[in-house]
Amino acid sequence: MSDSPGEIDAHPPDCDIAASAATDEDSHATPLGRSRATDLAQWLLQIRLAAAFLTILPVGPPDPAPSSDIAASFGWFPLIGFGLGLTLCAIDWLLTPLFGHALRAVLIVLVLTTLTGALHLDGVADTADAFAAGRNRERALEILRDSRIGSFGAIALIFVIGLKALAIAGSGGSGRYAMLYMAPGLGRWAMVALTSGLDYLRAEGAGAAMLSRDRRRNLRLATFSAVIGLAPLVLLHALRACLVAAVATLALRAFYRRWLGGVTGDLIGAAGELVETAVLIALAS
Repeated sequence: MSDSPGEIDAHPPDCDIAASAATDEDSHATPLGRSRATDLAQWLLQIRLAAAFLTILPVGPPDPAPSSDIAASFGWFPLIGFGLGLTLCAIDWLLTPLFGHALRAVLIVLVLTTLTGALHLDGVADTADAFAAGRNRERALEILRDSRIGSFGAIALIFVIGLKALAIAGSGGSGRYAMLYMAPGLGRWAMVALTSGLDYLRAEGAGAAMLSRDRRRNLRLATFSAVIGLAPLVLLHALRACLVAAVATLALRAFYRRWLGGVTGDLIGAAGELVETAVLIALAS
């Protein structure tokens, strides 16, 4: 039986090459598309974990997340902070026709405390109580583990909450919105930046999980988020806020290193609150 020309050319070579090229292209495109989709899903999971940790909003995943994603979520803290800031700006704007500057300021602090579950205010109280132990490191760490609030802690809470309310009450116009937006974001950036170069003093806990991975990666991500978040506000008061946040963070890191030789979750949360307060005071007009 001889091969006829029609049988041999039933599928022209050009078609075969085109089909092969298309197949190769699909085989290369599919893994790349999957990789990008996987990265996006992972980022969204990390953002949800950060939001679930920093707020009382029920946005966390229903199933336990991998430890790597829990650690990576730390880098997204400033993004959640700026989201909180936008929320405060919106609430303040809605309340403007109803209340004056001072009362709105108190309500804003109340809303922020409620949204965050007062988690880091608890860190402020515990840190203040531990500070009363002086240089007794073991006693200070013991106090940090104690959930009860002592006199130093109560006084610290009064001052932090009062200073926030007074700073907000003393500002108005666009400057007020700028401070409400920037302070929560920079406070959460400080929490990430503070841990760079410091040991975590406990083997367990949320802080141990978040600090178990690449802290430099989290710091880079947190700083990038802060820069993007502040890009619309490249003004003199924004630069002042950034400078205050950076100086306060460096001072707290030096103090923690000398005092206890590292950090705990309470110390990190207290630093976020203190930097947030410092930014509000710096921008108060």
